[in-house]
Amino acid sequence: MSRTGVRGAAGRRVAPPFRGVLCGLALAAVLGTPGRPAAGAGAAKISLVYAQASAAFTPVFAAQDQGFFAKEGLDVGFTQVTGSTAVATLASGESQALFIGATEVADFDAAGGDLVMVAAGSNYPVFSLYVNKSVSSIQSLAGRKIAVTRTGTSTDTAARIILEHFGLTGKVEIVTAGGTLAGIMAAMSAGIVAGGIISPPTTAQAAGAGFTELVNGVRLGIPMTQSALTFRKTYLAQNRETALKVLRAYLAAWAYIRTPANEAGTEASIARYTRATPEQAAVAYRAFFPVWQDKIPRVDPRGVRNAIRFGANPQVRRMTPASLLDDSLMQELVRSGYVKSLYAE
Repeated sequence: MSRTGVRGAAGRRVAPPFRGVLCGLALAAVLGTPGRPAAGAGAAKISLVYAQASAAFTPVFAAQDQGFFAKEGLDVGFTQVTGSTAVATLASGESQALFIGATEVADFDAAGGDLVMVAAGSNYPVFSLYVNKSVSSIQSLAGRKIAVTRTGTSTDTAARIILEHFGLTGKVEIVTAGGTLAGIMAAMSAGIVAGGIISPPTTAQAAGAGFTELVNGVRLGIPMTQSALTFRKTYLAQNRETALKVLRAYLAAWAYIRTPANEAGTEASIARYTRATPEQAAVAYRAFFPVWQDKIPRVDPRGVRNAIRFGANPQVRRMTPASLLDDSLMQELVRSGYVKSLYAE
């Protein structure tokens, strides 16, 4: 299966210059979190990077907007950085927490990294394969191209899961589109590809532009860890109490977004951080609501296993889910009664 880019780039990924990451983090401190509640003097500063302008990262968006981070004494700054560059910010210490998929975590750890996922954002691929009107069925994609953000990302893994399921592995060319969902939309709109793997609220934009959903990842029902709260093992060893505070805020936000009465507030956060319209944010909320229903958002090893199985790097395919997970923080908050307190009647 070809892994050439939309512009003919080679399939092997090369991280962009790190200077751009530093600029992005600095800009995020000014622009990334409009109107976030103040954490107060002496708050611990945390830089949190998320991978795409997608509702997959709603739990951390809500944790910021609803003041759950501030309540824990955390001053959290956000920025959106894609792919391997996002992981690089964590490895260098420029960020302390990362919200990204198991595919990216496995890819980095296979090269000697020490990232671990501590809580899930979605254990199923809330991605859809959208196509142009010339595609009448999944089988009619044979011999054509579909776009993903980059090789070795969650969109790439979702594409490979879908193609394998329908017996199209090696029959459909996967191309890269500049690392962003907007790039996928541009490739689709220009007719460079017949379709692309996108997530809400970009799915609403695609539908509005006349593209059709051919495969829905959640309805397909194959586990894949699309997003997870991630730290370095070395950071956890040295800053466990701070990491626990981040996770406490995350779990409070999780309880918030899975409560139907909070739909308006949740959609407002989605719209803010993904730059979506209210209508598009509502579409995203409905798409993600089913994957927020477990009270304890543990990372599902089955979803990690699929990310490993479809990894582009042969080193990734030799890894195990256990090596990429740290459930000890979640266990501690469950044992302490904190999680139960979030759902007290």
